[in-house]
Amino acid sequence: MIPFQPFYNMKIGVVDLSTSSAEVIPLVQERVSRYLGGAAMNSAILEGYQDDALAFGTGPLTGSFAPASPLMIATFTSSIFKRLCHVPLMLRTGPDMKFSGVDFLVVKGTAPEPSVVHVNHGVIRILLAPTILNMPVPEAIMELKKTSPPFQSLIITGPAADRGSSYASISIGTNGSLDKAGLATLMAAKSLKGIMLGGTDGLPFNKDNPAQGKELEKIISGDKNFKRRGFYAVLKNLEGGKDAGKYLKADRKKDMACYHCPSPCMTHVRYSWHDPRNQEMEKSEEGLLLLDHTGCIALAKKVGKNILPILWACLHYGLDPAGVAEMLPEGGAMTECINAIDKIISDGPPRTTDVSEANRLCGGGVPPIGTDDLWEKRVALAMVLGVCPIFLLRFPEITDTALLSFISTREEDLKTLQERLSSAISSL
Repeated sequence: MIPFQPFYNMKIGVVDLSTSSAEVIPLVQERVSRYLGGAAMNSAILEGYQDDALAFGTGPLTGSFAPASPLMIATFTSSIFKRLCHVPLMLRTGPDMKFSGVDFLVVKGTAPEPSVVHVNHGVIRILLAPTILNMPVPEAIMELKKTSPPFQSLIITGPAADRGSSYASISIGTNGSLDKAGLATLMAAKSLKGIMLGGTDGLPFNKDNPAQGKELEKIISGDKNFKRRGFYAVLKNLEGGKDAGKYLKADRKKDMACYHCPSPCMTHVRYSWHDPRNQEMEKSEEGLLLLDHTGCIALAKKVGKNILPILWACLHYGLDPAGVAEMLPEGGAMTECINAIDKIISDGPPRTTDVSEANRLCGGGVPPIGTDDLWEKRVALAMVLGVCPIFLLRFPEITDTALLSFISTREEDLKTLQERLSSAISSL
């Protein structure tokens, strides 16, 4: 049997919001050997719970020395797609989950009051948080920083979810996310405002892993995409991306990467704008992280040059930009767009997203890089092992074997791991 101890804490946290209780149970070696981790393991874990439960899980390579290994996956039955969906959560969420002492977190039941879950040192606490209900995301985060135990990463919902909007999207800190499948809506239905991860521990991993990570970076360093970094470089290769880029004119401050990623696909920008509803207000400067490629393309088609303020509003209220784009008037003035967003939040119109095969696995959040066949294989690989799907789509020369070699380099182990990986991917 291939040991997974260096890559996992071998612990599952189980939270029952109905009783405000939590426990930590063992992650059984035989089970993780079969499913490896990530979305496949989440699905297996959820089989023992009711349909409204959700699981947050990491892959064996999450938080490791493998390049671009930030991934945490949220698995749940989507109210939008009416089936099991897996939302990829990036930045530092996955490593901070592992470094908080648990590898998977199951959340069941409904809290009697708005609550947050705090995880650190393998201890899970459920804290009441009624004061942040209906607060814009940045303000809610500031309040949690003042009133809660310290945390490194935060998954949070905004006013859109609090008011039952099917266009709601969870946010990783103030940065938004790729949630387009209703994760925020389900969390709100459970009165779960957020999950705070302390991330103050660590794991040893294998001693050869740092060198293996450097070797993979060398392999991709010759790829033209390696030097074409940042949000705009990825965006322009997507359908509608070049047109969207014309409207995303801002002061590009810094290209940003997730945990251990050598080739960033995000960009932090600053821009100035004026709220047309307040003529006395002077222009203000805002900043935001561009990370949602499909959301930006969808918004740009509708609002053109007004995209950055509208995107900021989506992040402020916890809304999916692609979903909001469906409801905005084409070519509408800034005031019309802002009023439409207010209406989406207050009226809560049902979402009518088309369910297509391209949305399988993650509800349309991962951009369609490459062919459909390549997309499906690479995204599934990422969602099991805990590596960023956008990174694997950009660099197809990183093979399954190269990634599995972080777990073991023995030939017989690699053969077994490949068989288990194929089985885990086919189960998604």
